[in-house]
Amino acid sequence: MTRKVLVILFVIFFTIHNTVQLQCPPGEDEDNCPTDCYRDRCPTSEKDGRDCVNSGQCGTPKCKCRFNMKRAMNGTCIDTRDCPPFECDRPNEEYVACPPYCPTDDCRQSTADGKCPIFGQILMVVECTPACRCIEGYWRMDGLCVPFDVCPQHSTVPNRLE
Repeated sequence: MTRKVLVILFVIFFTIHNTVQLQCPPGEDEDNCPTDCYRDRCPTSEKDGRDCVNSGQCGTPKCKCRFNMKRAMNGTCIDTRDCPPFECDRPNEEYVACPPYCPTDDCRQSTADGKCPIFGQILMVVECTPACRCIEGYWRMDGLCVPFDVCPQHSTVPNRLE
């Protein structure tokens, strides 16, 4: 009899525990299976959160900021574009809160006129990820931002940047 009661209590507890909804504040949604690597706070550097290796296991359910929102220092969710900028360490780079959709800022991705090959409006919403991007007229080669005319396929300079 005691064993049956314990089993019934366990089943009731388990059912209630798994059906209780989190009460998330405005701008947040419930995440029933958060990953180890999910970062919903405003980044403080370009590398913030990129070194994390996801275990593939679900964490404890919690509230997370909605799409294209990040958690500010005060704990509220704000538009990703409103996160405070972080420092870009390499020359000819600048912080861009929500870079335009262009595969990368690598020389190999540029067009003959030095522009991004993706132009106009695209018919999808992409995640806004703050990053350090090359300043206008510069493209990335071997990790550094160089003037467009130094990019090998468009070079007017005899040798690559040494």
